[in-house]
Amino acid sequence: MTRIERIAPLIEAMSEDAFEDFLAAASHAVGTTTVYASLSDDEKAAIDNAVARLDRGEGIPYADLKARLDEKLKAAGQ
Repeated sequence: MTRIERIAPLIEAMSEDAFEDFLAAASHAVGTTTVYASLSDDEKAAIDNAVARLDRGEGIPYADLKARLDEKLKAAGQ
């Protein structure tokens, strides 16, 4: 059983107020460090450049991406 499967029933049983308190406590316990913050300047620049390209509409259509992923999964026996 995964962590999510173990904790989901407990979260579902919480009142909205209890859930908000839990979420605030969990967020505080985890801290504010993000994966992005832990990257090197070069890695951040690569991500920022990729996002900028997408913002300019230079991405690929979702259907094409899905087809590529489906092919890779099929090839891997998934």
